[in-house]
Amino acid sequence: MNKKISLGIAIGLMALAAAVTFIITYNYSLDVFNSKVKSVSEKESIYVKLSEMDKYVRANYINDIDEDMLTDSIMNGYAAGLNDKYAQYYPAEDYAKQTQKESGVSIGLGFNWDKEESGYIKITSVTANSSAEKAGLLAGDVITAVNNTDVIAFEKGYDEAVTLLNCDEGTKVKLHIKRLNKEGVSEFFAVEVVSEKTEIISVTGRLIDKIAYVKITTFNEKTPEQFSGVLNQLISDGAEMAIFDVRDNLGGLTDSLQGTLDCILGDRDVVTAYYKDSSEVVIHTTEEQQIKMPMAVLVNKNTASCSELFAFALRDEANAQIVGTETYGKGVMQKTHKLTGGAAIKITVATLQTKNSGDYNGIGIKPNFEVSLPSDVDLSVLTEEQQLEADTQLIKAIEVVSTIQ
Repeated sequence: MNKKISLGIAIGLMALAAAVTFIITYNYSLDVFNSKVKSVSEKESIYVKLSEMDKYVRANYINDIDEDMLTDSIMNGYAAGLNDKYAQYYPAEDYAKQTQKESGVSIGLGFNWDKEESGYIKITSVTANSSAEKAGLLAGDVITAVNNTDVIAFEKGYDEAVTLLNCDEGTKVKLHIKRLNKEGVSEFFAVEVVSEKTEIISVTGRLIDKIAYVKITTFNEKTPEQFSGVLNQLISDGAEMAIFDVRDNLGGLTDSLQGTLDCILGDRDVVTAYYKDSSEVVIHTTEEQQIKMPMAVLVNKNTASCSELFAFALRDEANAQIVGTETYGKGVMQKTHKLTGGAAIKITVATLQTKNSGDYNGIGIKPNFEVSLPSDVDLSVLTEEQQLEADTQLIKAIEVVSTIQ
């Protein structure tokens, strides 16, 4: 039976609906407005406080103010106040150096260093094909003087001496070197090293019987090309198994990781990023065919970020066995935003997971085969032959891949 509604009732219902809609919209808008006002008020309070402090300091501070240092310190303080252990502010010069490093090309003398116990400069590694290598420098060498001044004699000692090692392309630096010979006797000599542009070798490899041993030290823009070249050459030379070493690899660029995994895995989604309000696949490999061979990945406590994802992905997608010790546990992704004037701010923007990794941030990867190195073994100074005798993790990985069917 049809029921008719009078025109007056219909108009009344429409008015009621409009009123309800208005009330809901008004309340929602009021909440949004209040939150915006609160946000603006909080920001205004910060700026007022900073301005008040700045006016007082400029009126009363007895010394001159270095404006660049003051600005950098304020920006560093902001990054530190985020409670994000990976947040970092880069002044323009530092950001340019970081971008250069990520490109896979370095400008410098061609070696890394650390402080020796006595306060001198110890060379920890030498870049292949660099000016340092051409000059004959070796890991383990100790720099006792820079440009004819003893390292200890500088006003600020080591900290001042190393500033001379960070120099522009074309700069010549004279280094006085102390080196222990095979008999354990110290030898002293001087060399001149020129700061120059050098491609960073992030991937090296060799054949161990029928095993392709591939070492990846970082993931920069040059890594995928180097990795593909090394791995394909070893397979061409007869490799039937593979060991990928990402020990002490602190990570790098996700785009580089994708390009590296592309050399191994088939067409599939590999890594998903979970942002503040959404998620998306950030690594998708595209190769039609997967390299099918027994694989192992060597890891340790300094295996972090992209190198952890590399290990997880190969375990998920290629049944690779992980050998070594528990990894660092950096399961988050940072984004660097360039600021006016060439500076930049890096903050954490997402968590990262592979298909089976779960949230491993702060936890790390537990290896399939947990093996520690002897406390007296320093891999950086071992020859290839010595590694096969003393590197217990590599020895185990060789055993593992040799028994995979």
